[in-house]
Amino acid sequence: MELVRHNRELAQRMSVLNGTANLQLAKEMMELHQKKCQECQESRLQCTIRPACKDRNFLNALIELGVENQDLPQYCFQQYCNRISRYVLAKKGSRLLDRRIPIKDLLSALKMSSIRQFNAKFKNEWAPYAMVRRHNIMLVAADEYIFHFDFTRGIVVLNPSEVGINRFELFELYVEVLNKYYDLNAEVKAHTLNWWVLRFDIPIKMTERTSKDLRSFLSEAFESFRLDSHNDNTSIEIEIILDNDYSSLPVRNLIMLFNRVFDLVRPRSQ
Repeated sequence: MELVRHNRELAQRMSVLNGTANLQLAKEMMELHQKKCQECQESRLQCTIRPACKDRNFLNALIELGVENQDLPQYCFQQYCNRISRYVLAKKGSRLLDRRIPIKDLLSALKMSSIRQFNAKFKNEWAPYAMVRRHNIMLVAADEYIFHFDFTRGIVVLNPSEVGINRFELFELYVEVLNKYYDLNAEVKAHTLNWWVLRFDIPIKMTERTSKDLRSFLSEAFESFRLDSHNDNTSIEIEIILDNDYSSLPVRNLIMLFNRVFDLVRPRSQ
């Protein structure tokens, strides 16, 4: 485990001060965590039950940085993969959100040999199942899971929630997979690179209470929206405006929106 070799990757992601200062801070953070990781792994019981970094978030961050497997804390990583395997295959344990894992290690944990086998097997086992792929990104929404495969980086994010959507192409791809998963017909368009519109037209007439609840949710999740209901039809239009390079739309907000619209169109009680 050689975390200090990856100071530069951490410094590039930090971008808080100037380059020299960021690199020095990253070096100190890596040194501190390397010592912390070594002490944690010396106690297998602690590392298994109560790791020193809550929810193995430091390990998750290392994977996000692209740290090679040989430099990861090995016993911790083994427990991490086992946890993902139990959650996905047996649905044991609490829901996992924003968990990164190298694609090859996910396939190994799920006893898969390829992405083709992953899709073929789980398409038959999980319902509903939706998959879209464009260039080097593949999104799978199935059962209670969402997988965000990034083939360029060799990483998959399990159940992205706080992951930010900061490009229209990615926004469009998420809408496409959620349309398929929820069997909806949302439309998207881009006015500019950072100004996008998402629109639902649904054949229902909302009650005053339903409209009030939906408006409350929309006002919390999105900066700008328009909700119109006429006769037996309702339109919902959302505007997403990214103000700067650090702005993004959390995947969670988009999923919650589709879930709300799905409940309007097909109430779960039915």
